[in-house]
Amino acid sequence: MQVTATQPEKNVQQVREYDLFLDVDFAGLKYNGKVTADIDSIGDVSLDAVGLQINNVKSGSRKIPFKNTGKLLEVQTGKFSGRLEIEFSGEVSDNFTGFYKASYGDGYILSTHLEAVQARKVFPCVDHPAFKAAFKLQVRTDLNLSVISNMPVESETKEGGRKTVTFKKTPKMSTYLLYIGVGKFAQDKNRHGKTELYAAYADRPTGKINTGFSFEATQKVLDYYESYFGIPFQLPKLHNVAVPEFAYGAMENWGAITYREILLHVDKDTSIRAKKSVAHVIAHEIAHMWFGDLVTMKWWDDLWLNESFATFMDFKSTDTGYPDWKVWQDFVRTSTSGAMGRDSLTKTHPIMAKVHDPEEIEELFDEISYGKGASILRMIEAYIGSENFKRGVAQYLQKFRYSNASGHDLWSNLQEASGTDVARIMEGWISQEGFPVVKASLAGTKLTLEQERFLLTGGTSNQTWPIPVTMNIDGKKQLLLLDKKKSEINLPAATRSLKLNVDQTGFYVVLYQGKELQDLVWKGKLSPLDKWGLINDAKAFLLSGRTSYKEYLSLIDRYQNEEEYLPAIEISDQLSFLYQIAPSEVVEYARKLHSSGLKNFESKKDDNSTTLKGVIAARLTLLDDAYAKSAGSKFRELASVEPDMKRSAIMGYARSSNDYDGLISRYTKSTTDEERLRFLEGLVSFKNPELTTRTLDFALSGKVKRQDVRNVILYATANPDGKIALWEWFKKNMAKLEQMYAGTAQFSIILREYLSIIGVGRVAEVERFFSEHKVIGADIALERLRIYDKLAKNIAATS
Repeated sequence: MQVTATQPEKNVQQVREYDLFLDVDFAGLKYNGKVTADIDSIGDVSLDAVGLQINNVKSGSRKIPFKNTGKLLEVQTGKFSGRLEIEFSGEVSDNFTGFYKASYGDGYILSTHLEAVQARKVFPCVDHPAFKAAFKLQVRTDLNLSVISNMPVESETKEGGRKTVTFKKTPKMSTYLLYIGVGKFAQDKNRHGKTELYAAYADRPTGKINTGFSFEATQKVLDYYESYFGIPFQLPKLHNVAVPEFAYGAMENWGAITYREILLHVDKDTSIRAKKSVAHVIAHEIAHMWFGDLVTMKWWDDLWLNESFATFMDFKSTDTGYPDWKVWQDFVRTSTSGAMGRDSLTKTHPIMAKVHDPEEIEELFDEISYGKGASILRMIEAYIGSENFKRGVAQYLQKFRYSNASGHDLWSNLQEASGTDVARIMEGWISQEGFPVVKASLAGTKLTLEQERFLLTGGTSNQTWPIPVTMNIDGKKQLLLLDKKKSEINLPAATRSLKLNVDQTGFYVVLYQGKELQDLVWKGKLSPLDKWGLINDAKAFLLSGRTSYKEYLSLIDRYQNEEEYLPAIEISDQLSFLYQIAPSEVVEYARKLHSSGLKNFESKKDDNSTTLKGVIAARLTLLDDAYAKSAGSKFRELASVEPDMKRSAIMGYARSSNDYDGLISRYTKSTTDEERLRFLEGLVSFKNPELTTRTLDFALSGKVKRQDVRNVILYATANPDGKIALWEWFKKNMAKLEQMYAGTAQFSIILREYLSIIGVGRVAEVERFFSEHKVIGADIALERLRIYDKLAKNIAATS
């Protein structure tokens, strides 16, 4: 292996194996360790080591001088090939990274989270995805504790009140995929073919994790992936581990996936919305067992390759396992729409973003790396055909198994399998930021398509993309690769209907210019995905100023009696957003459409309709005092309210009672994460802003899981009555939030998702605050804020 340009200080060429021993003082939250690394190096060995005390370095019986810089362990080996033994000690982390303490009630477990570059906080290593090695792990700890890692236990020896657990050697894998969990775990067992399945969670008197559905979902996706990829799951066992506190949703440690507890638990009180999340996250993480773990990116530039593919495959496998959910409708609403919202800003980045410093990596875990990349994969699959796509992916995984690869390697395999110029198309999408608007105009029978970059700020650029434009002309599907600025198409003389971007497989928006062309769109048979596309694009044009608020409302009026899940929930999403930025102007219209939406779906019992009714009802409690009182009247009998309607009962009670103490009491007695989150949402839904402040302070009191503080801010953002209180609280507590989520990018999400709404109406004040407090992500939040504030002013002027 050549020395990479990304880490020029490293002489290490190869690490064959890490033999790692940790002696864990569970009560003292510290550990001693010894790692023996089998290394080839062309000069002095340099290993990543952050926050560790290095006690001794030797090779055989020979002690070797070393220097510990706090970031690097520099060992004066000269040219070296063999086993280097390092004794060290470390402390358990109190944030969400490295080897950290995950608390629950009066207890805790210890758990690792090593992506992207946190393995160096646990033991000295070459913490780089391309330096794959086998791991032999031993952990010594208290006799009453369990230890979980990537591989099955090989042996366990006991001595006094301590025990040593030895694990079987792993296959070659990257350092960020190692897992170590120590604590009192309860474990449920199942199997899939030859693979032993386990679901592990903190063993405590209350709050048992109900793992039945998680096993079902795991078995379904393993079936799907083993068939689709043509490669069996490679390890003898697979753990799904529920971690009480966890910054992200889940993490794909090979053979020992970690999750938030809410993402493994399903019982009679679980909402359909939460159940869907369980299935999706399990599908996403297990996809990584092949795409990320078996075949790993060479460097973090290609992080998107891991995350985009896992996102895309999650929806493919979940669609097969649970076809009634019609999950591709949720895909465009969440993954595609979220990515477009981010990528239509001037402050964005290409899918393949250059990473020079490990500190930059966490900021890439965003809507571009997940949603845009997955949407481009969906677009390419539609272009080359699903069977060709499947064949190319299987070929790629076979070729690079137990190794590292880049995006270019995937394109060449897809190109070989399909016989189409995939590489040219993909390079055009992953190497440049942004996405296009296709402007369509009609003169007689001549349809003109013209592309330019779409920006919410209203500007544009000279970029072009190779766009696979799909067209439905009089019910017949056609395909055009629009790879230049403008193209013309001759339509049949008496064209009756026309729709571009069929089923929204393309990552672009369409602006239909002229009434004649707009009428042709509505004359065709539009699928739910097509209807969604029209209103999704309309929101983008509204935000960018290409469409007036009046024109936008005339389009929304077409959906007043909508009976399809996807367009109906999109209308609710959009009106909820507009209510947050311009509450007094939007409230009447939003109330009317939410009330009619609830009636339209009243008699429908399918899972998607049940989810929709729950979402609309919760939002209606903020829009309609009479409805809030009616919904809140069910609070005393909350146990008998169907799971998806419990949010509206709690929020309605909060809006109509201001009973802060009653809701706090119910929160503290809750035993599941979903139940706790419902009460936290209620606790920031009051009309009285002082109660919002009390709840936000409570969120930082240690009585709310740190992972859930971000949720509390999200819920408070949705309530315009608490907006000023939330902004004042944020200013006082920003430093605490930044420290709490250090190393996880969660703080940046708070800025770009919520602050851009909270700050509407006070742009100058927010700009001044961030000119005095420089933080990563503020530039994105401020750009969004200016766009939202401008729209809010336009709505006010129209109204």
